[in-house]
Amino acid sequence: MGRVAVVVAAAAVAVGALAGCGHGASTGPGSNPGGASGKPPAASTTVRTINVKVRGGKATGDTGRIAVATGTPIVLSVSSDVADEIHVHGYDRKANIPAGATASVAFAANTPGVFEVELENSKLQLLQLQVG
Repeated sequence: MGRVAVVVAAAAVAVGALAGCGHGASTGPGSNPGGASGKPPAASTTVRTINVKVRGGKATGDTGRIAVATGTPIVLSVSSDVADEIHVHGYDRKANIPAGATASVAFAANTPGVFEVELENSKLQLLQLQVG
């Protein structure tokens, strides 16, 4: 099975297994829960893949605030030049990344709010996931 098929299959399993998972939503001062237009994207069964690359202590790719509709299946894929752990706060989803490799976390974004995604050990914020 190809890598894309494996990721899509993992996301489908995660969506079914994690329905209703997550808690601890937080919003910060000045946050705009509706995004730039004031409206979140429409809910979809399409898997939203978020790709981040970490090199030399800096994150590139899908960084910043990423808005998704509640119920969106997410596959968060992170490649890193150092060994660390991906941590999706609020959903308490984690995955270890070996140095020079890529790791993924799949889950359903079922809890509204703004959630930090970071490399846990280095405390590097990769993005904020805005669910609503």
